[in-house]
Amino acid sequence: MTEAPSRLYAGFDGGGTRTTCVICDAEGSVLGVGSGGRSNYHNTGLRNALASLKRSFEGALAQSGVGSDGLVLEACFGLAGLDSPEDVATMKRGIKSIELGPGRRRGDLVVNDWRTAVTGAFIDEPGVTLIAGTGCVAAAQSRGGRRVVRVGGWGHVVDDRGSAYDIGRDALYAAMTDYDGRGPKTALLGLIKKKLEVSEPRGIIARVYAGHMSVSEIASLSALVSQAAGDEDRVALAILGEKGGILGELVVSAASKLEMLDASFGVSLNGGVFKAGRPVLGPLEETIRAAAPRARIVDPKLPPACGAVVLLLRRARADVDGTLVARMKASMKTAMR
Repeated sequence: MTEAPSRLYAGFDGGGTRTTCVICDAEGSVLGVGSGGRSNYHNTGLRNALASLKRSFEGALAQSGVGSDGLVLEACFGLAGLDSPEDVATMKRGIKSIELGPGRRRGDLVVNDWRTAVTGAFIDEPGVTLIAGTGCVAAAQSRGGRRVVRVGGWGHVVDDRGSAYDIGRDALYAAMTDYDGRGPKTALLGLIKKKLEVSEPRGIIARVYAGHMSVSEIASLSALVSQAAGDEDRVALAILGEKGGILGELVVSAASKLEMLDASFGVSLNGGVFKAGRPVLGPLEETIRAAAPRARIVDPKLPPACGAVVLLLRRARADVDGTLVARMKASMKTAMR
């Protein structure tokens, strides 16, 4: 065991599929990275969400190898599903109840995951972060991070158009309209039957309703749409093309709220939906370019969990400059090996 720093900073990125925790020292060096399961409590339940957070922290702490003498921990939780004051209050109470390692904690920050994502992606520069995983949301920040706004991401019942859940639901619809003869033939019918291990299409319905398929399970079907699109399935390509345009509209809307459409700014992409590649990215970029011709897709400076640490360092009035960001980025790569 190495001697522990006097203060550690833990940043969490918790979504509908997985949770990541990074532990840093005051200089921004990443000492450990850990992972856990889902932590959107709307989809997985409060107890499971808290267990995922705790598991990811324990993994990061174990990798860090720090001791416990005189340790003070500051933690920032960037979590999906915090769309109301009640959501934030629920998670704050839950987080306060779980033990996070040795030492004592100081003033947890609990914010929506879009806040940590846009901070990590751009630090002090203007830009828009688009998150499209199980759910989806866009966030824009002005120069210096003085103003931050969000668009979309109001949950799978009301919104989340363009998300993996939305794509998965459209895949189910396409499969059943193919079966009925109401829609075009598509490979999605066979792919979904195989994934759900049913022998005939009515079995799909049984799995969805009687089997109470979760939001995450339906979202997982989006991978089948990407697979079918890769084989030039027209229905799958149409689904992904439509979602790319919808996601582009999220970016445009977020940028317009900060009057950025005529300016040069970056757009960072985060989430499994973008693994579909050009069928999604092409329409996405076309939609953005039409409204904001100087916008460009860029790699994020730091991942969302590191963005959570940046918020903590700012609270501590640390100088989050280029040197610190470069150190955090390099040590993050080392910790992930």
